[in-house]
Amino acid sequence: MELKNPVIIVGHYGSGKTEFTANLAMRLKANKPVVVADLDVVNPYFRIRELTNTLAAQGIRVISSNYAEDYYLDMPALAASIRTCFEAEEQLSMIDVGGDPAGATVLARYSNLLRNRDYAMWMVVNANRPQTAAAASVHAFISAIEQASRLKVNGLVNNTHLLQETTKEDILRGDALVRQVSEETGLPVICTMIQDHLRGETERLSLAGEPFYMKAAVRPDWL
Repeated sequence: MELKNPVIIVGHYGSGKTEFTANLAMRLKANKPVVVADLDVVNPYFRIRELTNTLAAQGIRVISSNYAEDYYLDMPALAASIRTCFEAEEQLSMIDVGGDPAGATVLARYSNLLRNRDYAMWMVVNANRPQTAAAASVHAFISAIEQASRLKVNGLVNNTHLLQETTKEDILRGDALVRQVSEETGLPVICTMIQDHLRGETERLSLAGEPFYMKAAVRPDWL
């Protein structure tokens, strides 16, 4: 997987943006120091700041607000140090953005910092979400997110899932969708997220992008 810096993750609520961000950060930490910025100030649930201690144990720093243990707080505040994630090149910066155009609006605050940088901004697509089940809907989300953030989406991630009930057929449904969007927009498919328990069923499939096998990091036990 070829990476630019920073890597910005956007998408619809429930698409699995935070799960992807956490898993990718853990995979990449061996190659370069990784810092994750939590820019989700619109949704109090399933934010990457909730994994601050888990990721810190693996040497990954999470930046969110200026408040200690802010994963207990529903507060729309961002730390000034988040700016470094859009400027520093000695680290790999990952930006986990809130869902939908509303969540992407906060990115506009930092868009000028990326004007002369070759960044990645990937949209995570879950074909099982009604709002992104068709190519036209994905196009609309991409356009709205770009307008809100003043930045351009330049990659797609297939993360079609139904939590523990995800099947091979779900993966293939998402594959067909992101292939269509890719053909219509010219955006590359970066990878396809696949839960590790489906590895045996999917290893021989020809999927768009790189297969990205993962284990749930964000999902709580009660799910």
